[in-house]
This record gives sequence, C-alpha cells and structure tokens, in this order.
Amino acid sequence: MNGFIILDKPEGMTSAQCVYKLRSILGIKRIGHCGTLDPLATGLLPVCVGEATKFSNYATNHNKVYEVGIKFGIETNTGDITGQTISEKKYLVEDHDLEEYLTNFEGVHYQTPPMFSAIKQDGNPLYYWARKGVYLYREPRRIEIMNIGLIDSLKNQATIKVSCSKGTYIRTLIEQLGRGLGSVATVASLRRLEVGHIRINDNFCKLEEPKESLINKILPCDAMLKGFEKIALNSEDVKKVRNGLSIDYNAPLENKGLVRIYSKRKLFIGLGQVYKNNKIKPKRLLATN
Repeated sequence: MNGFIILDKPEGMTSAQCVYKLRSILGIKRIGHCGTLDPLATGLLPVCVGEATKFSNYATNHNKVYEVGIKFGIETNTGDITGQTISEKKYLVEDHDLEEYLTNFEGVHYQTPPMFSAIKQDGNPLYYWARKGVYLYREPRRIEIMNIGLIDSLKNQATIKVSCSKGTYIRTLIEQLGRGLGSVATVASLRRLEVGHIRINDNFCKLEEPKESLINKILPCDAMLKGFEKIALNSEDVKKVRNGLSIDYNAPLENKGLVRIYSKRKLFIGLGQVYKNNKIKPKRLLATN
C-alpha cells in the first residue's frame, strides 16, 4: 500500500484523528496527512500512505480552493463558529455591495497566522499556547488570493468561493473581511474543494468505507506531484540515480527546480533536483525491492 488516499474529511474530526482512523482500518502505521483542515472543515484532505509519505511536503505545496460560509456580526477567539464570541456588531449583507468589495482581496498580501493554528512556535503548536491564554508574536506571511467571489447571501450570512495560495488562513481572511466592512465576521462553515489539480468528487474516500474499497482508491505515489516537470531516463541513468549519483540530462528543461523522474517504461522513480548545466541529483526516491 503505497500512494495517496484523497479523503473527503468529515466535520468534527481533526486531520490527525482521520489519520489514526485510517491506520486502524488499513493496518499500517506509515500514514500522514498533507496539510491540515480544522475540525469544523470538510472536504479534500490528501493522505499519504507508505512510500508516498516521502513526498508529503511536496504534496502540500499547491494552491487551494475553498467554499466558505460566513456569519457576519460576531467575531470569535478561534476565528470560526466553534469559538467563544469576543465581539458583536450588527451587520446586514443587503446594505452593502459585498460582491464588489470582495475583489479588493485579490492579489498578494501579507497575513498574520492566527493563534489557533498548527504552526509550531517554542516547541508547541500555536493553539497550545492560545488555550493557555498566551499570545505570541507571529511573523506575517506572503499569500496570494487568485480569485474570490460571492455564491449567495442572506441577511447576516454569505457563502463565498476562494482560490488561494498555500499558507492562506481562511479564518483570518474572513475576520479581515468583516472588519473592512465596518463590522465583524467569523467562519460558519468551510469546505475544501481543490488542492492543485485534484478536485473533490463523489468518488473520493470516506472514513466509513471498508478496507477493500479504500485500498482500491489509493492513487499512485506521483498523483500529487503533477506540478513538477516530468523526465524519462534510460536504464543506465536510472541505475545511477537509484545509487545516489548525479546525472547529466541532455534534453531541454522548462524549469530548474524539482523534476519527476521516470524510467523509459513509465515507472515513477522519485524526485530529482536540477542544477546548472542540466545536472540532476536525486532528491527523494521510492524504495526498490
């Protein structure tokens, strides 16, 4: 069992709890999730199994698409509806041109991660400190909102769709939206629809599925790596790469970053790093029998 399970995460569970459940069902310990979804959130959660865990860091480095339910008029300590209300201010969507205002958020911004997040600081996740009442300085991070649009709205609630870069905190974005409109707001619901080229659909895995069904839906180890350029090597170069040696690649390459390495028989070998003069050094490789 090596590859990616694309889980439709249920509401009310942490991403870690989903992994523990899958370990129990599949009977394998080497499983991890790629990126974190809050307990409130549902939708697309890539889970790496076996050898695919070698590529978990690369699988998270993708743009995301979310459908977000917003409740205006309240702000909570967690940034979503599950937290304690810390501020209230009356607001009616009908009184504002919300659809037009949303476009102000498109583009590159610097966003401060919320205290209720999984980012580690001083040896513990930020939410650990927040629950103790300790609030730490967080370095603002560069994010990009590619597209944001209104789906529907009614009274003090709205639903929007957001396409954004890795590292974007939707809860922080919604708080900024509420304040920008002269009110406050919090996330009422959150569903992740896309990660990179992978889109949520009815065929994705559910935690209640039997073991055989989950195994049949495991995607190959390169399924979450399609954003990297693909190269095919002859058998001699494949042997060198598998032995940890660099090779000279004679064909032109579009980028000088990471590449997906395959054999001439289309067998995925792993990831390689491209250096000057098209020299390729193995980066992360699948184990061989």
